[in-house]
Order: sequence, then C-alpha cells, then structure tokens
Amino acid sequence: EKGLLRLRAGMGVYSNNRPAKIWRQLADASPLRQEIVDKGIDFIIVRELIGGAYFGKRSTTIDENGVKTARDEMAYSDYEVERICKVAFNLAKKRRMKVHSVDKANVLDSSRLWREVAHKVALDYPEVEFSDILVDNCAMQLVRNPAQFDVIVTENMFGDILSDEASQITGSIGMIP
Repeated sequence: EKGLLRLRAGMGVYSNNRPAKIWRQLADASPLRQEIVDKGIDFIIVRELIGGAYFGKRSTTIDENGVKTARDEMAYSDYEVERICKVAFNLAKKRRMKVHSVDKANVLDSSRLWREVAHKVALDYPEVEFSDILVDNCAMQLVRNPAQFDVIVTENMFGDILSDEASQITGSIGMIP
C-alpha cells in the first residue's frame, strides 16, 4: 500500500473516477430490493486521491502511564479541493448535470474547508445542480436511492469507503483512466 500511495503522489494522480452502473443482465445479483434496482444505478464517484488522512502526518506515542495514542492528520488545501471539484463539475456537464459533494462538515474542519471551496467552484458551473451531503447520509442513500446520484465528489478516505459500497450494490465499479 505504501508503494501505491507513493506512486500516486509522485505522479500527481489526484483524481480517481469510479463509475458504478447496474447492468440489466446482472440486476438480480444486486443485494438491493428490485424496485430500487429498477430505477437504475449509474453514477461516478470522483475521489480525491493524494490528500487527506492517507497522506497526512502520522504519529504514535506512549505517555508516562503507558497509554498508547495514534494520530492521523487529515489535511486539505483549498487548491486540492478546487481541482478535484472542477473534475467533478466538468464530468457532470457530460452526464446528467448533477454533483453531490460529500463531506463531514458538521464535525471536521477539513470538511468545512471542503464545503466552502466546493460552493465557490459551483458558482462557475451554474448549469450544474449542486448539493452537499454528509458522508454518513450518502452511504445510506447509496443503498436507499442510488438513482438520485450522478457525480459524487469527495475526499480520499470517504471516496475509498463509498466506492467500496458502490461496488457491492452494483458489482460493476471500475476505474476510468
């Protein structure tokens, strides 16, 4: 894993576009109820790939009482958020014109910055429908009503988790070069 992370960072590969689509021939294999599958599933998760907790500072300490504590920093700059959001909005212009930005702005400062920058970028794409969604709600909505999504943009760890969930409901997740 460390080698892969270094390779991504070294090459500047900051966007991972993960399509999730249900194919009619495989619809019966989905764990979702048939009425949900029948609405169709066709969205793309645009995952920021070289920032956040996977690339932040890490430390493990042991205090004088022997208590071990591990820390992982989840840092994002406005530039990193802006460039991944532009990828998502440009992709949405070629699809169904909808972007959901996923964060955890109710608790994380990095997500509050993410949300602020995403809203700023959205102003440059007035033709694209834009909304925020908290990561926990997004995870629930992916199984409750995946047809509502077109392009989902999010930070590295959330994108990792959500794309794994999407692969379970469709069996078709892949990578667009």
